[in-house]
Amino acid sequence: MKMNVQIASILPEQKELFLNLYNLYLYDLSEFSGEDLLEKGTYDPTNTYLYLEREELHPFLIQYEGKVIGFVLVCSPPYVPEDVDYTVQELFLVKKYRGQGLAAQAVDLVFAQFEGTFKVEQLANNAAAVSFWKRYYAQHQIEYTESEYNIEIDNIAGSHQILSQTFVRGREREYNLEGE
Repeated sequence: MKMNVQIASILPEQKELFLNLYNLYLYDLSEFSGEDLLEKGTYDPTNTYLYLEREELHPFLIQYEGKVIGFVLVCSPPYVPEDVDYTVQELFLVKKYRGQGLAAQAVDLVFAQFEGTFKVEQLANNAAAVSFWKRYYAQHQIEYTESEYNIEIDNIAGSHQILSQTFVRGREREYNLEGE
């Protein structure tokens, strides 16, 4: 059943809204990343503002029934590996809206706007994110290549294991965007 999900580009005048949502995202992610709060009681949004300034970065608000419920951030060159056209850098829904298929609908809308080679990464210990993407690929018959590696995250102690999937998507392929 399709629900009333839309995506909209995040505009520079929505910076406060975006940074507030991003702080909620980092709060959720801290369970897996080990990130600590800054002294002012928020997480470090280092370089997040660039999404609102660079045309190679594509930030989208996810809306459901007219309410903002999350975001998805897409990067293109030069912010992606050499053999990749786009990365889905971050995907976030506030907890109230999870588990209803809304994130997958938002991802459908994003993929309908871009074509090429995509890369998606998750912290390997974030079972919910890994499960979401694996389920999404299966439901959409997306064939992908997976790799694992460790990274260091600025200002967070330790090494973090990353799962990464790479795949090719064509524009408007089987997304069945009702009403579009």
